[in-house]
Amino acid sequence: MYLNKLLLKDFGKFNNKEIELKPGVNLIYGENEAGKTTIKEFIVGMLYGIDKSRGLGARLDNYELRKPLNGRGFSGKAYVKNDSKNFLVERSFLRHNRKLNVMDVQAGREVKLKNKNSLHGTMFELDKNTYVNTLCIGEHGAAPGKELAGELNNYLANLSTTGSADIDKEAAIDRLKEERSKYNVRAVNKQLDDISYELDEYKDVDQELKEIRNKIKEVDEEFAIETARRKREARRLVDPIQETSTNDANSDQPKEETGETVEVKVEEKVEEKPEEKLTIRDVQLARGEKAEEKLTDKLWFIILTGFFVVGVIAAMVYILPFEKGVRQLFIICTALFVVVTIVEGLFAKGVFDDDVKTPTDEEFKRIILELEKKNETYEEIEIDMSFASEYADKKAELKVVEKELMDKKNRKLELEEEFAIASKKRDELEKEIYAINLAINTINDMSAEIHGDLGFLINDNISDIVSKITDGKYQDVYLDEKLHVMVKDGDNYVRMEYLSAGTTEQIYLAVRLSVARLLCRDKMPLIIDDIFTNYDERRLVNTLDCLKTIDTEQIILMTSNSRIGDMLDDLDMDYNYVELA
Repeated sequence: MYLNKLLLKDFGKFNNKEIELKPGVNLIYGENEAGKTTIKEFIVGMLYGIDKSRGLGARLDNYELRKPLNGRGFSGKAYVKNDSKNFLVERSFLRHNRKLNVMDVQAGREVKLKNKNSLHGTMFELDKNTYVNTLCIGEHGAAPGKELAGELNNYLANLSTTGSADIDKEAAIDRLKEERSKYNVRAVNKQLDDISYELDEYKDVDQELKEIRNKIKEVDEEFAIETARRKREARRLVDPIQETSTNDANSDQPKEETGETVEVKVEEKVEEKPEEKLTIRDVQLARGEKAEEKLTDKLWFIILTGFFVVGVIAAMVYILPFEKGVRQLFIICTALFVVVTIVEGLFAKGVFDDDVKTPTDEEFKRIILELEKKNETYEEIEIDMSFASEYADKKAELKVVEKELMDKKNRKLELEEEFAIASKKRDELEKEIYAINLAINTINDMSAEIHGDLGFLINDNISDIVSKITDGKYQDVYLDEKLHVMVKDGDNYVRMEYLSAGTTEQIYLAVRLSVARLLCRDKMPLIIDDIFTNYDERRLVNTLDCLKTIDTEQIILMTSNSRIGDMLDDLDMDYNYVELA
C-alpha cells in the first residue's frame, strides 16, 4: 500500500497544497517550521482520522494544532494504491461535519467502510496506536539519555507482552487488581456467617409452633368434651324433674315436698317425652308432602287377598284324602277365620270408626314444631361454667407461647430472605472477581506467548540493525527478564541508560525499524520525521542503508538536512524528491 498524491486543501498552514508521492523512498526536504510534521499528521489523519479531545486537554490536542490558520475548512484528499487498485480518499476533519468517502476509481463506485471514520479494517489491519508508535518515527531530541531509555523499555515491554506498543500490560493488570479490590467478598461472607449462626437458633421453630398449636387444639377439644358431658348430665336430670313437676301439679302439692333438689334450670316446660317419635307418613304430612298410600292399606286388595287364601285352602283340602263332610267343615271354618281377620284389620285401620279422624297436614306440622321446640329447650339448658376458667387460663398461656414462636418464625423468614440476598450478592461478586482473575491470567498467558514469539525476533533484528549502524561496535542487543535493553560492549552487557544520547537514539531507531520489519504485513508507508539531529555522517549513512531492509512499499523520509539527498545518491538508492517552500 502506498500514497500517490496528497491534497492538503485546508490543513494547518497549508491551503490547496498538492504533494506528489511515489512508491519506494520519498525525500521531503524543508527548513524548520516548513510543515514537515504537519504533512506527517495529515497522512495519519487521512488514514485514521483525527479525534477531538474533551476538557482542558482539548486546547492542545492534535485537532486544534492542525486546524487551518485562516479559519477556513478543515479537509483534504489522498490518492491511495492498494492491491493494484486506485482509491480516492476524501475527508472532512471538522468535528460538527466529520465525513469520510472512499471511491474505487476504476470501478467508479463508493467503497463501504468497516469503520465509519477510519480505513482500518477496509484497506489494512494495523490499528492506529500501533502504526503511530511503530511506523511513524518522530524526533526524540526532547527525551535524551535515561528518559529515552525508559521510553524505549516501556515501548518494548508493551510490544513484546501485548502485541501493541500502546497497551501497557503492567498498567492494565494494576487497573484490574484495583478494580478487584472493590469487590469485598470477605464482608459478605461474614454477613452470611452471622445470619447462619442466628438461623441455627430458629431451626426448630416450625416444629415447636406445630406442637404448641396441637396443644391449643387439645385444650379446645378437652373443653368441648367437658362441656358436652355436663350438658348430657343436665339433660339426664330433666325428665325426672318434669315428671315430678307434672305429678305435683295434678296433686296441688309444691315441688319442694318431694325431697329432691337438682341445680338445673329449664327455660321452657316440656309437656311431652323426648322418646315419642313420628312415623314416616306423619313426617311427610307435616312437611306438606302427600303421603304415599301403601298397597296393603287398600280395601280391594285386602278382600282379594282373603278370597285367594280361602281358594288355596279349599284346593288343598280337595286334593288331600278327606271325607266330604270334613272337607266342607274345614272350608267353612277357614272362610270364617279369614272374614274375621279382615274385619278386625279394617277396624284397626279405623274404617268403621266414625269418631276418629285422620290428622290434617296442619296438625302434623304443629306436632313437628312442638318436638323441635322441645329439643331446643334441651339445648338451652344452663350449666355451671366455672370450670371454663381453668381451660381459658391454660389456653391463654399457650397463646402467649404461640405468639413468641410466631415472632421467631417471622424473624427466621426475614433472616432467610437476607441470606438469599447476601448469597446472590456473593455470587455476583465472585463472578466479577473470577472474570477479573481470568482477565489477568489471560493477559499473563498471552503476554508470555507474545514475548516468547516476538521477543527473540526483536532481539535478532535489533542486533542486526544496531551492528550495521555502529559499524559493528555493538553487535549484540537483547532484552533482559525485565525487558530492559542491554547492549554488549566488549565482554560486558551495558544497559542503554549508560550510553551516549546519540547511541541511545540510534538504538531506539534500530528497535523501531526492527519492529517495522516484523509488523509490515500490510506494507503501509514508513514515515521518518527528521530524526537524524545527533547522528554523525558515518552512522547516518549506515542508517539510511538499513532502510533497504524494511519490507514496505513506501518510505517517506522528512528532513531538514540537505546532505541526505547526496547520501542516498551515494548509496545508489532511487528516491522521489519533494521540497517545501
